Amino acid sequence: MLRSLKNIYQSLRRERRFACLLFLVLSAVPLWGALSLYLHLTGYFYAVYAGGVEVGLLSEREALEEVLGELEKEARKHHEKPVMLEAEIEVEKVFRPMEEDQRDEVYAQLQRLVSYKVEARMLLVNGQEIYPLDSDKEAAEVLKLLGDAFVPEEQERVSLESIRLKEQVRAKPHYCYPEEIRSAELVANLLLQEATSRETHLASRGDSLWEIARAYDLSVEELQEANPQLVGDLIREGEELSLNITAEPLVNVITVERAKVEEEVPYGTEYTYDSSMWYQRSRVGAEGSNGLKEVTYRITRENGEEIERKKIDETVLEEPSPRVVVKGTAKIPTRGSGTYTWPVQGGGRLTSGFGMRNGRFHAGIDIAAPTGTGILAADSGVVVFSGWDGGYGLTLVIRHGNYYTRYAHNSSNLVRVGETVERGQLIGRIGSTGNSTGAHLHFEVRRGGSSGTALNPINFF
Repeated sequence: MLRSLKNIYQSLRRERRFACLLFLVLSAVPLWGALSLYLHLTGYFYAVYAGGVEVGLLSEREALEEVLGELEKEARKHHEKPVMLEAEIEVEKVFRPMEEDQRDEVYAQLQRLVSYKVEARMLLVNGQEIYPLDSDKEAAEVLKLLGDAFVPEEQERVSLESIRLKEQVRAKPHYCYPEEIRSAELVANLLLQEATSRETHLASRGDSLWEIARAYDLSVEELQEANPQLVGDLIREGEELSLNITAEPLVNVITVERAKVEEEVPYGTEYTYDSSMWYQRSRVGAEGSNGLKEVTYRITRENGEEIERKKIDETVLEEPSPRVVVKGTAKIPTRGSGTYTWPVQGGGRLTSGFGMRNGRFHAGIDIAAPTGTGILAADSGVVVFSGWDGGYGLTLVIRHGNYYTRYAHNSSNLVRVGETVERGQLIGRIGSTGNSTGAHLHFEVRRGGSSGTALNPINFF
């Protein structure tokens, strides 16, 4: 009977014919009690809403949990990992007489409207959320890639001791949409890139690029470079200008390596003494040579740049050979012997004597010899002049106590000022420099100074 009443009711809704209405009125009087009971038992449903939109009716509230469970199971199977419903599902008890349960419709609509987040791992740097990853395995791969980025190239004498990150990097459980998950390679590359931070200036009426640049210690060119959107010098009121761009890495990789390198050991200088050589004179007895050592360093790098180098071991492979310098200890005589040796090697030829010559005073003697013939120190003493001396040309002057000897027109000088020389020592070579008409040595002896009283050299031989 109840089914018949239901059919009549639905026919009334469809047909809306007068005959049906009349039939219902005539039939309803004896059947009213049964109809009231039916409506009481079947008129209440649970309306399901997704995002504020009704998706269907369920006769039992528990049916919604079954539908959601089936959808979650389907999503888990698709993503192959735990999922979490990301939708606002609401249920409201409503009175909808003569309606039917719409479970299939609810399932289909929810399948179309709701979405799921999947289980993932959020990477954190010093507690700040950075990027989501698929799993703990991917998070571990990121850390490995970060460390490997600055591992030194394989070298025979370099070994890696440790790798660590300066920042605290970890992963925590997280749910996100599948398309938000990043690969380990991409996250590692993004972390190794530099993060950009900006300072800005809000332009006011009347602002100019020159004034803003000056206020922030920038050049106009730097300000324009940081703001490529500007057209010429035009600035609009309220426009936000970038002042500078400072870059800092998101993570810093610290590597410690042990390196063995070969280094030279510098040779030292040893001194020996010769009592037969004058004081302040010296000669090289033996040339030195560097040695060789193997040094082990512990090298710390930050992002590949060396920040510390510490020596931890050293082995000498080859000892250095010292340079030996022989120094004289004999006292320099305060004056010469007074008896001079002939100053030209091989003798030469006396071409001009001491005294008046062609109406002019000749302060020394001239000894002719081929260019390059050796000039000898007439007596022991100290060189007080070595260089160019006007008409004398290239000249040497030696002090022998209160006496001085001059050697002029030389082609080369072989001793320097301050150097001590011995009687008969080679000190230069004959030439024709200065006011000279041919290769010869002009030799003088003076008393009391290099420009003192000229004396006849012949008297000293």
